[in-house]
Amino acid sequence: MTRATLIAGAAGGLLAALLLAPATGTALGELSRARAARAEAAAFDTRSPTSPPLVAPALRIGAPNEAEAARALASRVRTLAAQGGVLVEQAQGVRGSAGLVRLRLRLSGPDKAVIALADRLERDAPLLRLRSWQITALGDGGLRLDGEAVAAWR
Repeated sequence: MTRATLIAGAAGGLLAALLLAPATGTALGELSRARAARAEAAAFDTRSPTSPPLVAPALRIGAPNEAEAARALASRVRTLAAQGGVLVEQAQGVRGSAGLVRLRLRLSGPDKAVIALADRLERDAPLLRLRSWQITALGDGGLRLDGEAVAAWR
C-alpha cells in the first residue's frame, strides 16, 4: 500500500462519515427518545395503583389492619347485642378480600330483639352488611340469626 492509497482511503472514509452524520444523528436522537419513553412506561407500570376507597371515611371502620378491624367490629356487635338483650354465640373474624373485613355471626334471643339488632347493625355507622344470613325459630319465641357480616376498613 502506498501513501497515496492510504490518504485516499482516509479521505473517502471521512467524506462518508460527513455524509452519514445527519442520518446518524437523527437515528441516535430517535433512539434516545424511544429509550426515554420505554423507561417512563416501565416506571408507570411499576407504580402501585391507588385504588379508590370502598366507602366514605365516616362509614368505614377506623383500623390499621384487617385483624384490628375484625376485633372492633366484633366488639361493636357484642356491645349492641348486650344493650338489646341478645346473646352473641359467635362473632369470629374470617379472612376478607381487599379492604373488607368479614365476621361470622351467630346471635340468639327474643325475636324482636334479634330483628332490632340486625336492623341496627345495618343502619348505624360504620357501614356493615349481612352478606348471607339465616334466621331459625327457637322455642319460647326466640330466634337464632346465623350470618356473615361484611364491612369496609380501608
